[in-house]
Amino acid sequence: MNSSRLLWRTSGLIAVLSTVLFLFGFVYAVKDILFPIAGEPVVNREDLSATNPLLSMNKIQIVALGDSLTKGQGDSTGEGYVGKVKSWLEKETSKDVFVWNYAVGGLRTDQLLDYINGSNSEISQSIKKANLVLITIGGNDLFQFGLSQSVDSDPDSLEIDFDNVTGQMPMAMEGLERILSQTAELNPEARIIYVGLYHPFLDYDRDGQGSLLLQEWNNHAISLSLRYPNLTVVPTYDLFETYLTKYLASDHFHPNDDGYQRIAERVIQVLN
Repeated sequence: MNSSRLLWRTSGLIAVLSTVLFLFGFVYAVKDILFPIAGEPVVNREDLSATNPLLSMNKIQIVALGDSLTKGQGDSTGEGYVGKVKSWLEKETSKDVFVWNYAVGGLRTDQLLDYINGSNSEISQSIKKANLVLITIGGNDLFQFGLSQSVDSDPDSLEIDFDNVTGQMPMAMEGLERILSQTAELNPEARIIYVGLYHPFLDYDRDGQGSLLLQEWNNHAISLSLRYPNLTVVPTYDLFETYLTKYLASDHFHPNDDGYQRIAERVIQVLN
């Protein structure tokens, strides 16, 4: 009987001590978070230059490639997301920021590849000198051949052949892969940002077929970015998903001023 009582008392004492130690450790951890010890290093802007090369440059050179989204079509200010990123970098770094914008409205992946690899080597040479490369491409490959008419004529009567879009996917994805890989190889030191695709015709996509295709496209781009440490994919699908018409221009395809601002903010999050 005595041995039993001793066992229970010992077990109880161990339980109490364990609880006290747990509470002591919990309080100490909370105190350490809320009231850190004086003298601990604090990360400042100068320290960030070691991990963000853009902040340590004497000047920043941006090369912008791709289609009408990089050109800024639909933005009444003419800036587009590229101009807004430029303005932010100038303000944030107090450095001179230069932009070479080679975007062309309606451009497809095969055409952009021709520009990069063509006899006119200006674009490839600019890429080699760039600190930051911004790219949008792919939207025209997928939707240009899937539309029953031009988006500029009458957006309200559009019909989209998603089966035709599906047929364009393999070749366009191969083109995207070549664009991103060649850009990364031309300049392994530059930050390269590919702006992913959003769904401008979400309200015409009742069965969600287009959404699945765009998800496949964007996932493919992300998988490509894993091969190159200087390449980042910026998602935009979610930016337009809920309030589509609020952020699209009157052509129901390109972003408006607010839409471009949202894209620019997403790019800035990556650069910040």
